[in-house]
Amino acid sequence: MAILEVDRKDQFSPLKNAPGSGVDCPETSRADLIAQCIRFAEAAGATVQVPEGTDARFEISPLVSYAGEGLESLRGKTLSGNQLIEDIEDVVTV
Repeated sequence: MAILEVDRKDQFSPLKNAPGSGVDCPETSRADLIAQCIRFAEAAGATVQVPEGTDARFEISPLVSYAGEGLESLRGKTLSGNQLIEDIEDVVTV
């Protein structure tokens, strides 16, 4: 048996309630995933800019980076907060 202690915000987002319930629902799980992708980009040295009055829709495909690795080329860039990064070379900057 093995027990791992992990940061909950990086490893777990419950999804057990119906859409629109506000807690442990698809919307909160998506928001948690987006927040994790923003943390990955910021840890690599990028800034993610979300247009005022909109929700972030910033995702990094697991084919690009599974746990924040390989994002060094984002260092110093300001990224649009509304994009899906499927190829590290096609990043939308502001």
